[in-house]
Amino acid sequence: MTVSSPTAAPPRGRLRPLAAAAVGNVVEWFDLTIYATFAVYFSPLFFPTEDPTAALLSTFAVFAVGFFVRPLGGWLLGAYADRQGRKRALTLTIILMAVPTLAIGISPTYESIGLLAPAILVLARMVQGFAAGGESGGAMAYLYEIAPPNRRGLYTSLWYTTVVAGIVMATLLGFILSKALPADDLSSWGWRIPFLIGGAAGLVGLWVRSAMTETLETESAAEAGAHRTGLVALFADYPRETLRIFLLMAGSATAFYTFVSYMPTHLIKNIKLGADATFGVHTLALVVFMVLLPLFGHLSDRYGRRTFGLIFALGGAIAIVPLSLALSTVWWQTLLTDLAFLALTACMFSVLAAVMTEQFPSRMRAMGVGAPYNLATAIFGGTAPFLLTWLSGNDQTTLYFVYLAVLVFLVAFGLSKPRAEE
Repeated sequence: MTVSSPTAAPPRGRLRPLAAAAVGNVVEWFDLTIYATFAVYFSPLFFPTEDPTAALLSTFAVFAVGFFVRPLGGWLLGAYADRQGRKRALTLTIILMAVPTLAIGISPTYESIGLLAPAILVLARMVQGFAAGGESGGAMAYLYEIAPPNRRGLYTSLWYTTVVAGIVMATLLGFILSKALPADDLSSWGWRIPFLIGGAAGLVGLWVRSAMTETLETESAAEAGAHRTGLVALFADYPRETLRIFLLMAGSATAFYTFVSYMPTHLIKNIKLGADATFGVHTLALVVFMVLLPLFGHLSDRYGRRTFGLIFALGGAIAIVPLSLALSTVWWQTLLTDLAFLALTACMFSVLAAVMTEQFPSRMRAMGVGAPYNLATAIFGGTAPFLLTWLSGNDQTTLYFVYLAVLVFLVAFGLSKPRAEE
Protein backbone atom coordinates (compact mmCIF):
# COMPACT_ATOMS: atom_id res chain seq x y z
CA MET A 1 0.00 0.00 0.00
CA THR A 2 1.25 3.44 -0.90
CA VAL A 3 -0.39 6.77 -0.52
CA SER A 4 -0.44 9.93 -2.52
CA SER A 5 2.18 12.55 -2.37
CA PRO A 6 0.75 15.95 -1.55
CA THR A 7 0.99 18.75 -4.04
CA ALA A 8 3.82 21.18 -3.52
CA ALA A 9 3.08 23.17 -0.42
CA PRO A 10 3.87 26.85 -0.03
CA PRO A 11 6.64 27.73 2.43
CA ARG A 12 4.17 28.36 5.26
CA GLY A 13 2.53 25.02 4.52
CA ARG A 14 5.80 23.23 5.11
CA LEU A 15 6.21 24.50 8.65
CA ARG A 16 3.82 21.98 10.14
CA PRO A 17 5.47 18.87 8.61
CA LEU A 18 8.87 20.28 9.53
CA ALA A 19 7.70 20.69 13.11
CA ALA A 20 6.37 17.11 13.12
CA ALA A 21 9.73 15.74 12.01
CA ALA A 22 11.64 18.04 14.35
CA VAL A 23 9.73 17.47 17.59
CA GLY A 24 9.74 13.71 17.29
CA ASN A 25 13.40 13.68 16.36
CA VAL A 26 14.37 15.89 19.31
CA VAL A 27 12.55 13.58 21.71
CA GLU A 28 14.09 10.42 20.27
CA TRP A 29 17.64 11.74 20.36
CA PHE A 30 17.20 13.14 23.84
CA ASP A 31 16.25 9.61 24.86
CA LEU A 32 19.26 8.07 23.10
CA THR A 33 21.77 10.59 24.45
CA ILE A 34 20.88 10.50 28.13
CA TYR A 35 22.04 6.88 28.27
CA ALA A 36 25.57 7.79 27.15
CA THR A 37 25.59 11.07 29.07
CA PHE A 38 24.56 9.62 32.45
CA ALA A 39 26.21 6.21 32.12
CA VAL A 40 29.11 7.32 34.30
CA TYR A 41 26.62 7.78 37.16
CA PHE A 42 24.34 4.74 36.94
CA SER A 43 26.78 2.08 35.68
CA PRO A 44 27.81 0.87 39.19
CA LEU A 45 24.14 0.36 40.11
CA PHE A 46 23.59 -2.13 37.29
CA PHE A 47 27.08 -3.60 36.99
CA PRO A 48 28.55 -3.57 40.51
CA THR A 49 32.32 -4.03 40.53
CA GLU A 50 35.29 -2.70 42.41
CA ASP A 51 36.69 -1.30 39.17
CA PRO A 52 34.68 1.75 37.96
CA THR A 53 36.15 1.43 34.46
CA ALA A 54 34.92 -2.18 34.21
CA ALA A 55 31.41 -1.11 35.21
CA LEU A 56 31.47 1.68 32.64
CA LEU A 57 32.71 -0.72 29.96
CA SER A 58 29.82 -3.07 30.76
CA THR A 59 27.35 -0.20 30.45
CA PHE A 60 28.77 0.84 27.08
CA ALA A 61 28.74 -2.77 25.92
CA VAL A 62 24.97 -2.59 26.46
CA PHE A 63 25.02 0.75 24.59
CA ALA A 64 26.66 -1.06 21.66
CA VAL A 65 24.07 -3.87 21.77
CA GLY A 66 21.40 -1.31 20.92
CA PHE A 67 23.36 -0.34 17.83
CA PHE A 68 23.60 -3.89 16.55
CA VAL A 69 19.80 -4.04 16.38
CA ARG A 70 19.69 -0.84 14.33
CA PRO A 71 20.27 -2.50 10.92
CA LEU A 72 17.22 -4.70 11.56
CA GLY A 73 15.17 -1.58 12.31
CA GLY A 74 16.58 0.18 9.25
CA TRP A 75 15.56 -2.77 7.08
CA LEU A 76 12.13 -3.67 8.51
CA LEU A 77 10.88 -0.21 9.50
CA GLY A 78 12.46 1.31 6.38
CA ALA A 79 10.61 -1.20 4.19
CA TYR A 80 7.44 -0.43 6.16
CA ALA A 81 7.91 3.31 5.50
CA ASP A 82 8.42 2.65 1.78
CA ARG A 83 5.23 0.56 1.59
CA GLN A 84 2.85 2.06 4.15
CA GLY A 85 4.04 5.65 4.30
CA ARG A 86 6.42 7.85 6.28
CA LYS A 87 3.75 8.96 8.77
CA ARG A 88 2.87 5.48 10.02
CA ALA A 89 6.50 4.45 10.35
CA LEU A 90 7.63 7.61 12.17
CA THR A 91 4.69 7.46 14.56
CA LEU A 92 5.63 3.88 15.44
CA THR A 93 9.31 4.71 16.00
CA ILE A 94 8.61 7.36 18.62
CA ILE A 95 6.47 4.91 20.62
CA LEU A 96 9.25 2.32 20.43
CA MET A 97 11.73 4.91 21.72
CA ALA A 98 9.75 6.41 24.60
CA VAL A 99 8.57 3.19 26.28
CA PRO A 100 12.05 1.69 26.94
CA THR A 101 13.35 5.08 28.06
CA LEU A 102 10.68 5.18 30.74
CA ALA A 103 11.49 1.56 31.63
CA ILE A 104 15.13 2.44 32.32
CA GLY A 105 14.06 5.37 34.46
CA ILE A 106 11.95 3.20 36.77
CA SER A 107 14.07 0.04 36.68
CA PRO A 108 15.25 -1.45 39.98
CA THR A 109 19.01 -1.83 40.38
CA TYR A 110 21.22 -4.91 40.64
CA GLU A 111 21.04 -4.73 44.42
CA SER A 112 17.25 -5.12 44.27
CA ILE A 113 16.65 -7.66 41.51
CA GLY A 114 20.08 -9.03 40.59
CA LEU A 115 20.73 -9.97 36.97
CA LEU A 116 17.27 -8.79 35.91
CA ALA A 117 18.52 -5.20 36.24
CA PRO A 118 21.15 -5.39 33.48
CA ALA A 119 18.71 -7.57 31.49
CA ILE A 120 16.22 -4.68 31.51
CA LEU A 121 18.96 -2.37 30.21
CA VAL A 122 19.78 -4.78 27.40
CA LEU A 123 16.15 -5.20 26.33
CA ALA A 124 15.46 -1.45 26.53
CA ARG A 125 18.54 -0.65 24.45
CA MET A 126 17.56 -3.27 21.85
CA VAL A 127 14.11 -1.74 21.40
CA GLN A 128 15.60 1.77 21.26
CA GLY A 129 18.13 0.62 18.68
CA PHE A 130 15.42 -0.96 16.53
CA ALA A 131 13.42 2.28 16.66
CA ALA A 132 16.44 4.47 15.88
CA GLY A 133 17.20 2.28 12.87
CA GLY A 134 13.76 2.90 11.43
CA GLU A 135 13.74 6.59 12.35
CA SER A 136 16.84 7.49 10.36
CA GLY A 137 15.82 6.37 6.87
CA GLY A 138 12.17 7.36 7.26
CA ALA A 139 12.83 10.85 8.65
CA MET A 140 15.55 11.65 6.11
CA ALA A 141 13.27 10.54 3.28
CA TYR A 142 10.43 12.63 4.72
CA LEU A 143 12.52 15.83 4.90
CA TYR A 144 13.88 15.26 1.40
CA GLU A 145 10.37 14.80 0.00
CA ILE A 146 8.82 17.91 1.56
CA ALA A 147 11.72 20.13 0.43
CA PRO A 148 11.71 22.32 -2.70
CA PRO A 149 14.32 20.95 -5.14
CA ASN A 150 16.66 23.93 -4.60
CA ARG A 151 16.43 23.70 -0.79
CA ARG A 152 17.07 20.02 -0.17
CA GLY A 153 20.44 20.68 1.45
CA LEU A 154 18.85 23.06 3.93
CA TYR A 155 15.80 20.91 4.68
CA THR A 156 17.67 17.63 5.10
CA SER A 157 20.29 19.33 7.30
CA LEU A 158 17.44 19.81 9.77
CA TRP A 159 17.54 16.05 10.45
CA TYR A 160 20.87 16.39 12.21
CA THR A 161 20.01 19.83 13.56
CA THR A 162 17.13 18.28 15.50
CA VAL A 163 19.34 15.34 16.46
CA VAL A 164 21.76 17.81 18.03
CA ALA A 165 18.90 19.74 19.63
CA GLY A 166 17.94 16.57 21.51
CA ILE A 167 21.57 16.02 22.47
CA VAL A 168 21.92 19.64 23.63
CA MET A 169 18.87 19.25 25.83
CA ALA A 170 20.30 16.07 27.35
CA THR A 171 23.70 17.66 27.93
CA LEU A 172 22.16 20.83 29.35
CA LEU A 173 20.10 18.74 31.73
CA GLY A 174 23.31 17.00 32.77
CA PHE A 175 24.87 20.38 33.50
CA ILE A 176 21.84 21.51 35.53
CA LEU A 177 21.68 18.29 37.55
CA SER A 178 25.43 18.30 38.21
CA LYS A 179 25.10 21.82 39.64
CA ALA A 180 21.87 21.21 41.55
CA LEU A 181 22.56 17.81 43.11
CA PRO A 182 25.47 16.49 45.17
CA ALA A 183 27.48 13.79 43.37
CA ASP A 184 26.14 11.08 45.69
CA ASP A 185 22.52 12.01 44.98
CA LEU A 186 23.16 12.17 41.23
CA SER A 187 24.68 8.69 41.33
CA SER A 188 22.01 7.16 43.55
CA TRP A 189 18.76 8.57 42.14
CA GLY A 190 19.27 11.84 40.23
CA TRP A 191 20.27 10.01 37.02
CA ARG A 192 16.66 8.73 36.76
CA ILE A 193 15.24 12.22 36.18
CA PRO A 194 16.23 12.54 32.49
CA PHE A 195 14.86 9.07 31.68
CA LEU A 196 11.49 9.95 33.24
CA ILE A 197 11.43 13.25 31.33
CA GLY A 198 12.31 11.46 28.09
CA GLY A 199 9.55 8.92 28.50
CA ALA A 200 6.95 11.61 29.19
CA ALA A 201 8.16 13.77 26.27
CA GLY A 202 7.46 10.87 23.94
CA LEU A 203 3.75 11.58 24.39
CA VAL A 204 4.29 15.08 23.01
CA GLY A 205 6.19 13.74 20.02
CA LEU A 206 3.49 11.16 19.37
CA TRP A 207 0.77 13.83 19.38
CA VAL A 208 2.68 16.07 16.95
CA ARG A 209 3.55 13.25 14.56
CA SER A 210 -0.05 12.11 14.40
CA ALA A 211 -0.70 15.27 12.36
CA MET A 212 2.10 14.69 9.82
CA THR A 213 1.43 15.10 6.10
CA GLU A 214 2.19 11.97 4.08
CA THR A 215 4.84 12.32 1.34
CA LEU A 216 5.27 8.83 -0.12
CA GLU A 217 4.60 8.91 -3.85
CA THR A 218 1.85 6.77 -5.35
CA GLU A 219 2.68 3.98 -7.80
CA SER A 220 0.12 2.09 -9.81
CA ALA A 221 -0.10 -1.65 -9.26
CA ALA A 222 1.62 -2.23 -12.61
CA GLU A 223 4.45 0.14 -11.77
CA ALA A 224 4.90 -1.32 -8.31
CA GLY A 225 5.01 -4.85 -9.72
CA ALA A 226 7.65 -3.86 -12.27
CA HIS A 227 10.17 -2.98 -9.58
CA ARG A 228 11.96 -5.25 -7.17
CA THR A 229 11.91 -4.17 -3.55
CA GLY A 230 13.54 -5.21 -0.29
CA LEU A 231 17.10 -6.19 0.48
CA VAL A 232 17.48 -8.23 -2.72
CA ALA A 233 16.71 -5.15 -4.81
CA LEU A 234 18.94 -2.98 -2.66
CA PHE A 235 22.06 -5.08 -3.18
CA ALA A 236 21.27 -6.20 -6.74
CA ASP A 237 20.11 -2.89 -8.22
CA TYR A 238 21.94 -0.35 -6.06
CA PRO A 239 25.30 -1.89 -5.05
CA ARG A 240 27.35 1.27 -5.60
CA GLU A 241 24.90 3.45 -3.71
CA THR A 242 24.82 0.99 -0.83
CA LEU A 243 28.63 0.89 -0.64
CA ARG A 244 28.82 4.69 -0.76
CA ILE A 245 26.49 5.05 2.21
CA PHE A 246 28.45 2.44 4.16
CA LEU A 247 31.73 4.30 3.54
CA LEU A 248 30.14 7.64 4.41
CA MET A 249 28.80 6.33 7.69
CA ALA A 250 31.89 4.40 8.81
CA GLY A 251 33.80 7.61 9.49
CA SER A 252 30.85 9.93 10.02
CA ALA A 253 29.11 7.80 12.65
CA THR A 254 32.34 7.22 14.57
CA ALA A 255 33.09 10.94 14.56
CA PHE A 256 29.54 11.78 15.62
CA TYR A 257 29.43 9.43 18.58
CA THR A 258 32.91 10.45 19.65
CA PHE A 259 32.57 14.23 19.39
CA VAL A 260 28.84 14.70 20.02
CA SER A 261 27.52 11.94 22.29
CA TYR A 262 30.48 10.48 24.15
CA MET A 263 32.61 13.60 24.64
CA PRO A 264 31.19 14.48 28.13
CA THR A 265 32.06 11.02 29.48
CA HIS A 266 35.51 11.16 27.86
CA LEU A 267 36.22 14.56 29.41
CA ILE A 268 35.05 13.51 32.88
CA LYS A 269 36.48 10.00 32.92
CA ASN A 270 39.70 10.29 30.90
CA ILE A 271 40.65 13.98 30.78
CA LYS A 272 39.55 14.56 34.42
CA LEU A 273 37.69 17.78 33.66
CA GLY A 274 35.05 18.55 36.32
CA ALA A 275 31.46 17.52 35.61
CA ASP A 276 30.01 21.03 35.70
CA ALA A 277 32.78 22.41 33.47
CA THR A 278 32.38 19.47 31.09
CA PHE A 279 28.65 19.88 30.63
CA GLY A 280 28.98 23.66 30.32
CA VAL A 281 31.74 23.46 27.70
CA HIS A 282 30.09 20.76 25.65
CA THR A 283 26.64 22.35 25.73
CA LEU A 284 28.06 25.62 24.38
CA ALA A 285 29.99 23.77 21.67
CA LEU A 286 26.87 21.82 20.68
CA VAL A 287 24.83 25.02 20.35
CA VAL A 288 27.41 26.35 17.89
CA PHE A 289 27.35 23.00 16.08
CA MET A 290 23.56 23.15 15.85
CA VAL A 291 23.71 26.62 14.26
CA LEU A 292 26.37 25.56 11.75
CA LEU A 293 24.37 22.60 10.44
CA PRO A 294 21.56 24.50 8.66
CA LEU A 295 24.01 27.26 7.65
CA PHE A 296 26.29 24.78 5.89
CA GLY A 297 23.26 22.91 4.54
CA HIS A 298 21.98 26.12 2.97
CA LEU A 299 25.40 26.86 1.47
CA SER A 300 25.58 23.32 0.07
CA ASP A 301 22.52 24.08 -2.08
CA ARG A 302 24.67 26.71 -3.78
CA TYR A 303 28.19 25.27 -3.65
CA GLY A 304 27.53 21.52 -3.65
CA ARG A 305 27.53 18.72 -1.09
CA ARG A 306 30.91 17.29 -2.09
CA THR A 307 32.80 20.46 -1.10
CA PHE A 308 31.68 20.24 2.51
CA GLY A 309 32.14 16.48 2.66
CA LEU A 310 35.75 16.78 1.49
CA ILE A 311 36.52 19.46 4.08
CA PHE A 312 35.42 16.96 6.73
CA ALA A 313 37.23 13.96 5.24
CA LEU A 314 40.56 15.60 4.42
CA GLY A 315 40.57 18.20 7.19
CA GLY A 316 39.56 15.62 9.77
CA ALA A 317 42.23 13.16 8.67
CA ILE A 318 44.86 15.84 9.26
CA ALA A 319 43.50 17.56 12.39
CA ILE A 320 41.82 14.93 14.57
CA VAL A 321 44.91 13.51 16.28
CA PRO A 322 46.55 16.89 17.07
CA LEU A 323 43.25 18.25 18.37
CA SER A 324 42.72 15.22 20.61
CA LEU A 325 46.05 16.01 22.32
CA ALA A 326 44.82 19.52 23.10
CA LEU A 327 41.98 18.35 25.38
CA SER A 328 42.87 19.26 28.97
CA THR A 329 41.57 20.32 32.38
CA VAL A 330 41.83 23.96 31.23
CA TRP A 331 38.21 24.62 30.35
CA TRP A 332 38.72 27.31 27.69
CA GLN A 333 41.32 25.22 25.87
CA THR A 334 38.99 22.24 25.84
CA LEU A 335 36.15 24.49 24.65
CA LEU A 336 38.18 25.68 21.65
CA THR A 337 39.18 22.09 20.86
CA ASP A 338 35.60 20.88 21.17
CA LEU A 339 34.45 23.67 18.84
CA ALA A 340 37.09 22.69 16.27
CA PHE A 341 35.99 19.04 16.39
CA LEU A 342 32.35 19.98 15.95
CA ALA A 343 32.95 22.53 13.19
CA LEU A 344 34.64 19.81 11.14
CA THR A 345 31.83 17.39 11.94
CA ALA A 346 29.22 19.99 10.91
CA CYS A 347 30.72 20.11 7.41
CA MET A 348 29.77 16.46 6.90
CA PHE A 349 26.52 16.24 8.82
CA SER A 350 25.07 19.33 7.15
CA VAL A 351 25.06 17.47 3.82
CA LEU A 352 25.02 13.81 4.84
CA ALA A 353 21.25 13.26 4.76
CA ALA A 354 20.97 14.93 1.34
CA VAL A 355 23.88 12.95 -0.09
CA MET A 356 22.31 9.68 1.04
CA THR A 357 18.66 10.31 0.13
CA GLU A 358 19.64 11.54 -3.34
CA GLN A 359 20.90 8.03 -4.12
CA PHE A 360 17.49 6.31 -4.24
CA PRO A 361 13.99 6.67 -5.75
CA SER A 362 11.00 7.12 -3.45
CA ARG A 363 10.01 3.42 -3.43
CA MET A 364 13.45 2.46 -2.05
CA ARG A 365 14.51 5.61 -0.22
CA ALA A 366 13.76 4.87 3.44
CA MET A 367 15.14 1.32 3.39
CA GLY A 368 17.89 2.16 0.88
CA VAL A 369 19.28 4.73 3.28
CA GLY A 370 18.29 2.99 6.51
CA ALA A 371 19.86 -0.44 5.96
CA PRO A 372 23.49 0.48 5.08
CA TYR A 373 23.36 3.59 7.26
CA ASN A 374 22.49 1.60 10.35
CA LEU A 375 24.80 -1.30 9.55
CA ALA A 376 27.81 1.03 9.39
CA THR A 377 26.58 2.95 12.43
CA ALA A 378 26.30 -0.30 14.41
CA ILE A 379 29.76 -1.53 13.46
CA PHE A 380 31.62 1.74 13.88
CA GLY A 381 29.50 4.28 15.78
CA GLY A 382 28.04 1.86 18.30
CA THR A 383 31.43 0.52 19.31
CA ALA A 384 33.13 3.93 19.54
CA PRO A 385 32.41 4.62 23.25
CA PHE A 386 33.50 1.12 24.26
CA LEU A 387 36.68 1.27 22.19
CA LEU A 388 37.68 4.72 23.42
CA THR A 389 36.99 3.76 27.05
CA TRP A 390 38.99 0.54 26.71
CA LEU A 391 41.97 2.13 24.94
CA SER A 392 42.00 5.06 27.38
CA GLY A 393 42.02 2.61 30.28
CA ASN A 394 45.17 1.11 28.75
CA ASP A 395 46.82 4.51 28.14
CA GLN A 396 46.26 4.22 24.38
CA THR A 397 43.90 7.14 23.84
CA THR A 398 45.90 8.52 20.90
CA LEU A 399 45.60 5.18 19.11
CA TYR A 400 41.82 5.57 19.12
CA PHE A 401 42.02 9.00 17.47
CA VAL A 402 44.42 7.63 14.82
CA TYR A 403 41.81 4.96 14.07
CA LEU A 404 39.12 7.65 13.84
CA ALA A 405 41.23 9.81 11.51
CA VAL A 406 41.64 6.86 9.11
CA LEU A 407 37.90 6.20 9.04
CA VAL A 408 37.18 9.87 8.43
CA PHE A 409 39.59 9.90 5.49
CA LEU A 410 37.71 6.97 3.90
CA VAL A 411 34.58 9.15 3.80
CA ALA A 412 36.08 10.88 0.76
CA PHE A 413 35.56 7.69 -1.26
CA GLY A 414 31.83 7.72 -0.51
CA LEU A 415 31.25 11.22 -1.88
CA SER A 416 30.58 10.21 -5.47
CA LYS A 417 27.64 11.67 -7.35
CA PRO A 418 24.27 9.89 -7.19
CA ARG A 419 23.38 7.69 -10.17
CA ALA A 420 20.97 10.30 -11.59
CA GLU A 421 23.88 12.73 -11.99
CA GLU A 422 26.39 10.24 -13.48
